Amino acid sequence: MKTAILFPGQGAQGIGMGKDLYEHYEESKRIFEVAASILDWDIKEVCFEDSQGIINQTRYTQAALFTTNIAAYEALKAHGIKADAVIGFSLGEYSAITASGALGFEETLKLVEKRAGYMEVCAKEHPGGMVAVIGLEIDKIEEVCKKVTKEVGPVEIANDNCPGQVTLSGTKEALELAMPYLKEAGAKRVLPLQVSGAFHSSLMQDAAGALEKEIKHIIFNEVDVPIVSNVTADYMNKEQIITHIPLQVIRGVRFRESILRLIDEGFDTFIEVGPKRTLSNLVKKISAHVKVLNVEDQTTLENVIETIGGQVC
Repeated sequence: MKTAILFPGQGAQGIGMGKDLYEHYEESKRIFEVAASILDWDIKEVCFEDSQGIINQTRYTQAALFTTNIAAYEALKAHGIKADAVIGFSLGEYSAITASGALGFEETLKLVEKRAGYMEVCAKEHPGGMVAVIGLEIDKIEEVCKKVTKEVGPVEIANDNCPGQVTLSGTKEALELAMPYLKEAGAKRVLPLQVSGAFHSSLMQDAAGALEKEIKHIIFNEVDVPIVSNVTADYMNKEQIITHIPLQVIRGVRFRESILRLIDEGFDTFIEVGPKRTLSNLVKKISAHVKVLNVEDQTTLENVIETIGGQVC
């Protein structure tokens, strides 16, 4: 058995995330308490109750989701379940970086908070959006992107999720022009997404520059657990993690390729660690021949333990 642990990104957040883990596992509780001592806002209130309705604001979402992911991961580790590789989706890659041993939880949380701020500012200064394209081959999508970019401005592939599901980022003008072109090319659906910016595109260049400066002051470790990059769909060492952190906000997430690579290498078990089952559903669409599990609360953690127990090494 070869097992990969997957960490979801922005979009997986929801009110109540992490609360059950906090109440049942000391390892998870410790992570939330550490985060509470670092952040200047109440992470437990935002994750567990969100009476202010701010969980979907990038400023809060990223740190809250990262903390929840790691709280679930620590509970999983405490039960003796480890992984042969880790991979995160977009923001989830920061959880994977921590799980790989390249950077501690506290240092990564501070970096995630900075990333959220840089991306929020960049989205305001360089407005844009994202659309989901369903049922169209990626090479045809790329042709439309090239055509529209030449005509009115940038539109780029942001996420290659699974066969038949791709997300684009770009200026609003470019996306509006691209949508009918995509339908003419054969897309079954083209759906605008409720996001605050053109993430994973060249419009995030200022955020990438700010991150590049920020990480010069951070000391990274060599990885203990193999980690797959969103940018290259290949493994990263310490130096490549440092290089890819700024690149990741302006490049597309190559999730489909990453999963296929792992499957080709014999990975047969995928455990999504964090709220919801977004990545689990994508993996099932990529391959029907692998085992897919998730950990978001006590019930799902116990299911993983019962299903694979000490088989994972």
